[in-house]
Amino acid sequence: MLLKVKYLSVKYIKLHASFTYLEFISEVKTKFGLQDAAHLEIFDETDTAVDEDIFLELLEAHPDLCLTVRQRISDEDFSPLAHSTPSYSDTASSLTDTISLSSSDSDLREHGIPAGRSRSSKEDMGSSAAKEMVEDALNRKPGGEDILEEYRGENSLSHRTRRQLVNILASDMTERHGRFPSRQQKEKYALGIITVFPSLKDPFSPKGYEHFYDGVKGTGYLAWRLKTMTRSTTKRPVKEVSVPQEQGPKRRRSATTLPQQLDGDACKEAISFLVHSPDEASVFQRMKMTFQHRQDLVHDPQRTADVLKTFPRFLDVKGLVNQDFLLLFGAETATKLLEKWDTSFKPKVIKEAKQLTPSTDLCHLLKAAEKLAENDDNGTLDCMFV
Repeated sequence: MLLKVKYLSVKYIKLHASFTYLEFISEVKTKFGLQDAAHLEIFDETDTAVDEDIFLELLEAHPDLCLTVRQRISDEDFSPLAHSTPSYSDTASSLTDTISLSSSDSDLREHGIPAGRSRSSKEDMGSSAAKEMVEDALNRKPGGEDILEEYRGENSLSHRTRRQLVNILASDMTERHGRFPSRQQKEKYALGIITVFPSLKDPFSPKGYEHFYDGVKGTGYLAWRLKTMTRSTTKRPVKEVSVPQEQGPKRRRSATTLPQQLDGDACKEAISFLVHSPDEASVFQRMKMTFQHRQDLVHDPQRTADVLKTFPRFLDVKGLVNQDFLLLFGAETATKLLEKWDTSFKPKVIKEAKQLTPSTDLCHLLKAAEKLAENDDNGTLDCMFV
């Protein structure tokens, strides 16, 4: 089995299938030329410490993981002589710090706090405020007391509990400071975590809480959780799917203005009257009042062919087609119905009509069209329905 390990440089380590944690440590020391007495600590790609009890389980879940190995430096490794004689630059720096007192140091001195302890005092005050804030959030939020109880009993938190801790504090942060908290606010929560739970502090990072939030890189568990929350709450607008409307004669259009429409028995009585009435004025009136029923016939595939059978007056009364066109499209569009066709279209329409199945009505229309074609500028669309 090959494992990728980083210690100053990245190298692959070859181990047998059933290796142990101690065998891994021994192979790392051999590979990187470390002393046998060296104390090593292992971290994952998120800079989280990997303990011995979860080491093998983590590798089974993430076989391609690159592990980082660091050497723990004990107090014995430091030589007292190395710190007994300060260098010139250190001496000059300390003198400068002593001579140049900031305004905050002066304020602390006025309140009886020694100036030399001003920085540590301010840090203690910040840690106390962050600790109170985190404890208050955990005491108020569901599941927070369980996290505190687990730490009191185990002096540590499991991976699942740590994730729950981050979720609770990220939620509290957004409630207090909105969806986009500032860098200082996120750092305060991270400081509060390691203050309430000291064992979660990273001893190898400058501030100890960079794995929860690193203000320089903008990374850490809190930052990632906030991004996830923002992504889930920011819903993208649903794109409306436009359903294409059917065009041409089959498109169902709504009439602009219609007179009172007949239905039921009254409509049947009007249709019967239309068949036998010789009064064209009454025919025009009844045709207006049955317009909606006629539209239903036109758009019903099973009854479209029955329009002329139900309303035969289209064949002998001029202007009925134009009237329906006027009711459907309005006056501005209806005026174009009776415009004279260009002579180039007439022979094409007649040619197409001759290829249809012969019928009495078709022959009548063809004769009328051919007769009109012989006369100059006398053909209208309305005449073709006569």
